[in-house]
Amino acid sequence: MATAGTCPFCGSRVMSDEKKCPACGGVNENYVEHARSAPGAPRTIPELRDWCARRGMPLARMRFFVGEDFREARAYGIFADGGTYTVYKNKADGSRAIRYSGPDEAYAVRELYLKLLDECHARGFYPENQ
Repeated sequence: MATAGTCPFCGSRVMSDEKKCPACGGVNENYVEHARSAPGAPRTIPELRDWCARRGMPLARMRFFVGEDFREARAYGIFADGGTYTVYKNKADGSRAIRYSGPDEAYAVRELYLKLLDECHARGFYPENQ
């Protein structure tokens, strides 16, 4: 499920599944490739937590918080509040950027899962192959 955003170049509405702004052609910094999740990828918060635990991932040391509304700086996380799932990034200055907030748990989990994989890959670790 794609989410709507605003183009930083022209202010037009851009969906997260569009690589470029339909109005000005600017690169969409919030583009998400939805087909990237592999079969067997976690779809719920408990599944993501278990997936990480089975691979021995030190989430707190990596600054990833699954199922927790963590408020300190430099952290990524996901939590549920009723029927709303929120994926966030806490920046170094203490501000928070919401990457997704809505009713689709699978989409929210995929957002954090892909970010977690990106961070692992940048460090030469490929947990999806374990």
